[in-house]
Amino acid sequence: MGYLLIVLGIAAIGVGLRIVLKKEEPPRPIQEATKQEKAELPENKAKGDAFEAFVVKSFSPKYFTLQEWRSDKYVEGRYAVSNHFPDLEVQFELHSKGIKDVFAVECKWRQNYYKGGVEWAQNYQVEKYKEYAQKSGVTVFVVIGIGGTPDQPNELYIVPLTSLTSNTISKDTLSQYKKEKGMFYWDAEEKALK
Repeated sequence: MGYLLIVLGIAAIGVGLRIVLKKEEPPRPIQEATKQEKAELPENKAKGDAFEAFVVKSFSPKYFTLQEWRSDKYVEGRYAVSNHFPDLEVQFELHSKGIKDVFAVECKWRQNYYKGGVEWAQNYQVEKYKEYAQKSGVTVFVVIGIGGTPDQPNELYIVPLTSLTSNTISKDTLSQYKKEKGMFYWDAEEKALK
């Protein structure tokens, strides 16, 4: 009986060591990208980065301070939670009136309209942006550029996230939020980016 317990103990130790020392395999992505999608990723990222730079340069450094500029970095399906937050967090400050407001901006550039509108995000992104706004208490705006190039879009729109009910917006609805050429400004009374 004693030998049996010793053999069972050694077997249990062996199984336990195998479990502990077993290399954990990295999680697999939910959906593998196609070769074409993988080829387009760097080009799409470059366009997105160029449009974000255009938006950043549209804020006067005299009144606006860039608090966050999030990058969408990831490796093997792992990424920072902040990748789900809006691209920019900006602070407007007007010392003479004691005003200091913080807001966030998600930047989206599209080459052209599709079926009379724009798909500006995926559904899960819309939910994440709304969750961010609710938890942080920070107002979120979506700046959408259409046509031209990412660093010089033909059309520009500033849409409050609260006005967006889905991941698409029609051209007619978008027209209400058209931004004329020039720098962005902050309407401190309305708490609106214009």
